[in-house]
Amino acid sequence: MTPRRLIINLLWLALAAAWLFPLAWTILSSFKTSNVAIFERPFALPEGITFANYQQAIRAGNLDDYFINSIWVTGLSVALVVSCGMWAGHALARHGFPGRRFWLALFFVGMILPVQSFIIPLGDLLQALGVHDSLWALILPYAAQSLPVSILLFAAYFQGLPAELTEAARMDGVSTPRFYLQILLPAARPAVATVAVLTVLNTWNEFLMALLFIVDPAMRTLPAGMIAFEQAHNTNYPALLAGLSLMAVPALVAYAIFNRQVIAGVTSGAVK
Repeated sequence: MTPRRLIINLLWLALAAAWLFPLAWTILSSFKTSNVAIFERPFALPEGITFANYQQAIRAGNLDDYFINSIWVTGLSVALVVSCGMWAGHALARHGFPGRRFWLALFFVGMILPVQSFIIPLGDLLQALGVHDSLWALILPYAAQSLPVSILLFAAYFQGLPAELTEAARMDGVSTPRFYLQILLPAARPAVATVAVLTVLNTWNEFLMALLFIVDPAMRTLPAGMIAFEQAHNTNYPALLAGLSLMAVPALVAYAIFNRQVIAGVTSGAVK
């Protein structure tokens, strides 16, 4: 290894350590038994491993119910984004699609549009649809917010697939649902993994819409539920850090498991 490469690797390791340190500190501090142990020795390791703080966060903060709500919201959002994004992306990947450039530009605008710019009309729309204060009040906006990125990634990926694949499927009499499920979906695994992980990261920790569109405490997701838990236990820092760990770790685990597929999907779409 050359000295230049060694220096670059050390810099990357230092950057990774700087990014991971707050998460590691949060998880380790969640196992401490009291506020005194955190304030007096903030960087010391916990004396022992106990899950009492996690039990308190789940029991007193109803984080188990919020966790299930977040699972439903995230899972259904991912399913909608992957299915709709794949269909639209495959159509836009064909150069003969009418108005292709216009639609690609429109989805690009939708990708960079901040949620604060349409939060008020979105609330009125959800009221008109009758889904306000339900999980669908989050699922539909989350899916719509992630669709532009999904469509652009799928369109870039499908441009590298041979057009003969579609023609061969038509000649064999393959139905449209079967073509998408049995041919297109397996061929687009890297893009599917990329879209799924990005959607999970965007929806799992989303706070603004979860706070504004959900009033019923039983319908809260983890980010909004943590606010109520913090207000009731704002002096119990180990329990608060346990709740934050429960909220942060699942999304990071999902990315850690599928990071190779995510990189493959992004790079293949960029090259193609």
